[in-house]
Amino acid sequence: MSTLSDRLKHIMLEQNLNQTELAKLADASPQSVTNWLKRNSMSKNVARLICEKTGYSLNWLLFGMGEADNSEPNFKQSRLKPVEWEDMAPTNTEFVEVPVLDVHLSAGDGYCNTEGEEMYTLPFRAYTLKREGINVENLKVVRVTGDSMEPKLSDNDTVSINTADKIVRDGKMYAIRIGDVQKIKILIQNSDGSITVRSYNPDYKDEIVYKEQIESGDFTVIGRVWWISSIV
Repeated sequence: MSTLSDRLKHIMLEQNLNQTELAKLADASPQSVTNWLKRNSMSKNVARLICEKTGYSLNWLLFGMGEADNSEPNFKQSRLKPVEWEDMAPTNTEFVEVPVLDVHLSAGDGYCNTEGEEMYTLPFRAYTLKREGINVENLKVVRVTGDSMEPKLSDNDTVSINTADKIVRDGKMYAIRIGDVQKIKILIQNSDGSITVRSYNPDYKDEIVYKEQIESGDFTVIGRVWWISSIV
């Protein structure tokens, strides 16, 4: 059972639940269950509610880690020390938790919005954020869909975006919106005011965003990609 969808189906089978009954158990709609199975993702809060009512492990359901049965946890208490941003001291031992949103930015032809349900949280070292001058309120962590940024980014990799960093610096990677489409791309500022939108994958041709598109609001820089996580 390598996917969340598989594990949800396992719970439904073992608990003799159909989609409507699972929806009621999770205080959700039947359409939500369809979306969980189709998108292979769900919010951490909903997953926790399902696990509390069925006796399954939250880490098993979300990540496929450990045993399915929650009666004998296999996980040790984390030694990470989450703190509030305002209380952070410049040490190497404190962490802040940043929510991972149920959102995909395209590394391809593109789709997305940057508002989504929280699936789980990732710990970021407070010292690193302070050193980089990044306020946790400006961070978004989302996933990537597509292959246009390979080999730098692969399908379903996780990236963090600093939404306060919108100034285009040649060769840096940004989350952008062109029309209704949102993507992860390299940006290059041109002398005529236009911007070249480039992929790492040579199979994808450069796009040019013209000055008129920028001035009309048809093009927006959402923020700079400052952190990535990949499975190799």
